[in-house]
Order: sequence, then C-alpha cells, then structure tokens
Amino acid sequence: MKDFKAISNTFKNELKHKIFGKSDYGNTDWEKASFEWYEKIHNENTQLHENFMEFLEIKRKSIETILEVGCGTGVYPIKYNKLFNDLEYTGIDFSETNIEYCKKNSTFNFISGDFIKMDLKQKYDLVYSHAVVDHVYDIDAFVINLIKSSKKFAYINAYRGYFPDLDKHDMKWRDDDNCYYNKISLKQIERLLLDNGITKNQLKIRSQENGDITKQLVIEIDKTK
Repeated sequence: MKDFKAISNTFKNELKHKIFGKSDYGNTDWEKASFEWYEKIHNENTQLHENFMEFLEIKRKSIETILEVGCGTGVYPIKYNKLFNDLEYTGIDFSETNIEYCKKNSTFNFISGDFIKMDLKQKYDLVYSHAVVDHVYDIDAFVINLIKSSKKFAYINAYRGYFPDLDKHDMKWRDDDNCYYNKISLKQIERLLLDNGITKNQLKIRSQENGDITKQLVIEIDKTK
C-alpha cells in the first residue's frame, strides 16, 4: 500500500509533538471518559504506539482483518482511520457508551461486551490490545481468548511496568477506578502461552522504554512461524 508509510510517519510525528498534562486515572469514570481523555492517554504512551505502527507496517501484507480489544472511544479507528485503509477493522469494548460513540463517528465494525466471556466465531489476522490487560479481572483468560481469536498475529502491551522477576501476577483492586491495577508476571505469561500451543519461536516478550515512564511490557506473537 503506497501511502501506509507516509500515514504511519505522520501519525508518529503527530504523537511526538503533542504535549499533555499528567493523566489522572484516580478521578476517571471509565464509562464516561471522553474521546479527548482516551486520546490524552494514548498520546502519553507515544513509544508504545510507534512500535505498534512498526509492527503493523512489517506484517501488513499478510493482514486483511484486524481486531482491537479495548478500543475505548476509538482513537485508532476514528482519528487515525487511514492506517486501516483496505483492512477490515473491528473494535471491542466493555463500555456500551464507548461503542455507541465509535459507531456514530466511524464506519468500521464495533462490538460491546466482556471480551473475556466472548466466543467469537470469526478469527482475525491481527488481534491487538493496548493497556487493557493492566486492568482486567482475569489476566490469563484475557490473554488466552485474545490468542484464540488470532489467525496469524497478536500484539499486547501493558503500560504499568515490566516485571521479569514476578512469579505470579500481582492484581490489586482500586475502588476509586472500579477496576484492577495489574502487574503482569512474564514468567506466568510465558508458561501460559507455551502450555496453549504457542512455541518459543512464535513468541517475543520484551520491555519497551516509554519516555520518562517506567519500562513497559510488549508481547508479540507470530503464528505463521
């Protein structure tokens, strides 16, 4: 696709030149968070998103269908919709309010519901999720369903840190946000994926620098290997 590199570079440059204040998760009502709030969080994690763009660019020739798990108010499919030109994009989010907003502002496909409990009939060439596994109530079930939904590739990032020494996931409930704040155990994730058919050759778990924020976790899976 001739314009993809140009679109991706424009996206990256736009991220780099945005200046946002510190995010205030503690006062956020997840059901009522605005598009601007999601965009702000999106742009506070520029390096993660730039790396995802590079991953998408490398795999793009092998991708026709994409699923985003935890699409929020649709920063990717609405503001950066040209990234998905000629691709069949679907976004899932637990918030009906978010999905209603997406449907009003985008022609892509959107589904509301609890992804962990979903049994999707369709499988997608690429399934990706940004900063969602940090807050789910069942980390392993979330990851397994995401992998099951992927035909070829999966891309997961967690912005709350990189914890190679944790033997088990550390999950803490926060009443102010009405969700979990999770630290992901790399050891537990690797065991889980290897026990569920992913080979070491297909799996890449790495840390990602993200400006002045602590190292973050990226999981890349390539089932075509």
